[in-house]
Amino acid sequence: MKKKIKQIDEIFLNQNSFEKEVLGVNSETDKSEIMKILSKIIVNELLKEHLSFLHIRELSDFTLKHVVNILFKEIANEWIAYAMEVLELSKEDALEELQIQGRVKLIHGLSAEYYKHYKDSIFEEISESFIELLSSIRSGSDKVMLVNAIINSDLIANRTILGVNSFDQLHKKVKMAKNKKISELSSIQMKIFDIKKGIDNPAADQDKKDSLLAILPNYEKKLQKTSDTKLEHFEVSLERVKRAIFNSLKNGLYKI
Repeated sequence: MKKKIKQIDEIFLNQNSFEKEVLGVNSETDKSEIMKILSKIIVNELLKEHLSFLHIRELSDFTLKHVVNILFKEIANEWIAYAMEVLELSKEDALEELQIQGRVKLIHGLSAEYYKHYKDSIFEEISESFIELLSSIRSGSDKVMLVNAIINSDLIANRTILGVNSFDQLHKKVKMAKNKKISELSSIQMKIFDIKKGIDNPAADQDKKDSLLAILPNYEKKLQKTSDTKLEHFEVSLERVKRAIFNSLKNGLYKI
């Protein structure tokens, strides 16, 4: 037990030792990747009522003030999982070890540092949720009021330059983006259909069939990639709106 206590003391010696042992962090890239993963979870699940425009009811519900505390809980949970799996402690003992002086402060400091240096990942998820909101609603939706409130807030500080003044304008851009995506998908699907038809053609020679078999995976990958591509990549106006929200959050133009 003394050996285990010493091991725990070494883990909580400083932030670097905790990160390396519990979080598996060995570089800045590792930290960035962790925050990308956590940002998706935080925005789309844990704090969706405050951060995801798909779930927010009114703009006044939008706030970032809970993020550091949620990061703390997630990192603390990583410690508990590590303690139980690697050190074979009970959950109660893992929690007790966490309460020893300085350890909560260490994790809270780590959470604040991660937010400070990698919050762009959270802003990216938030701005993406606005595009998802636009693509999910129709003109008669109750969410139209939320969209218009966002448009007329500092979240889109340069809306005059962007030429964005209402939901109807953005909704038209969404329709255009959807049509472009459908068109590209249809074109690829037709190409795949023709390739498969050629492969199955009994009159085609084997060299031709082998050639078609060789290129088929490329078009299937292209189909999947296009299917996964987000709407803003099909319409520059949506990309600009997304960037405007991101930049407003990043530069502190929107006061929360």
